[in-house]
Amino acid sequence: MGRTERDYLITFGTEFFNLLCGIVVYKLAADFLGKEGFSEYALSRRTVSLIQTAILMGLGVGIPRYIAYAHTTQNSKNQDIYFLGGLYIILFILLVFTLLLNLLTDRFSFLIFGSSDYAYLIFPVSLMLVGLVLHSSCYSYYRGKLLMFEANLLQMINSGLVPLFSFFISKNITGILLLTGVLWIVISAIFLTSITRGLTRDYSNIVPCSKELLSYGLQRVPGDFGLAALLTLPAIFTTHIAGVKEAGYVAFGMSLLNLVGSAFAPIGLILLPKASQLIASRDFNQLKYYISKLLKITLSLTLVGVIFFEILADKIIDLYLGQGFSDLILIARIIMIASIAYTVYISMRSIIDAYYVRAMNTKNILLSLLLFILFSSAAVLFPVGYVYITICFTIAIFTLGSLTMFEIRKFQNFRAE
Repeated sequence: MGRTERDYLITFGTEFFNLLCGIVVYKLAADFLGKEGFSEYALSRRTVSLIQTAILMGLGVGIPRYIAYAHTTQNSKNQDIYFLGGLYIILFILLVFTLLLNLLTDRFSFLIFGSSDYAYLIFPVSLMLVGLVLHSSCYSYYRGKLLMFEANLLQMINSGLVPLFSFFISKNITGILLLTGVLWIVISAIFLTSITRGLTRDYSNIVPCSKELLSYGLQRVPGDFGLAALLTLPAIFTTHIAGVKEAGYVAFGMSLLNLVGSAFAPIGLILLPKASQLIASRDFNQLKYYISKLLKITLSLTLVGVIFFEILADKIIDLYLGQGFSDLILIARIIMIASIAYTVYISMRSIIDAYYVRAMNTKNILLSLLLFILFSSAAVLFPVGYVYITICFTIAIFTLGSLTMFEIRKFQNFRAE
């Protein structure tokens, strides 16, 4: 077994483990916190993901891409400088966002939860944000170096075990969020210390490397933020037109979609640095082979999974969360249909980011987000109900998947930009 195949196997195993942990976590949220606490937890997790995207400034993609390019050109010093430059930028933005969150708790509480009564959740959310951003910084470094054992170990601990552990230690929403945030910070700090200890300390190229990273990453900020918004706005819109409980159902549906996407995430996680190396060496035939093979696997597995879920959705939800969550079944069915297009996007977006310096994914995401906002605005003008919001979301995701496939088809005749 070659290294690439081994990396895929380990990463798929890790993401499957995290998928199982995520399923158990939401089951525990339903059992321990009740409907209201379940919704608060789901909304908090979605909000952290949204804000983290803005903080990373596209560098979650830029750092591994440029580290991989520097590795291919045998410029090991610049690998370290790209990471340090990106890290300093991220930490500065994180400090600003964290201060804003805790200075304007009432306003952020109203924006996220639809009421300032939930201001007590903002501090725990800010701790989770710090931990997740540090986690993403370490993970980006490991991806760029193709150190997938270390990357998967970090992912398994923070994404899989920490949320699960938090539910066994605390049984209230505030304690669970606080403990999750603190553990993410401590564990990520340990990995980050290990990384920085062995890095080159020659800062002579840090300014040009940081500018290059920002030039690449800033183009992707609207796209990264747009995707996070597309996965978060349906719940936030529902908060304001229906209530926190209903919004929690929609947020849980989004979490299910993310869990499905995470099962295919290893393709993109490894493919970005791998594709960057292949493009740098101009081995386009090998890259086209990867694209064809991975597309077939992605579509086949997703279609089987969606059919299985649609047939047994009522039994799965009842068994998983209990009969008190029967209102969630229709929401889950509608959103899970979107996974057919979402997994195509998750699998193939790294190819587009590796090949183009221009942010082609950003264009596709913003078009899909605009479509969602235009369609869903009818919910404000007419009493169509919050189920309509999830239908609009599914249409938007299929638009994103279609636009992604359009870009991928261009790779049938690779040309250097």
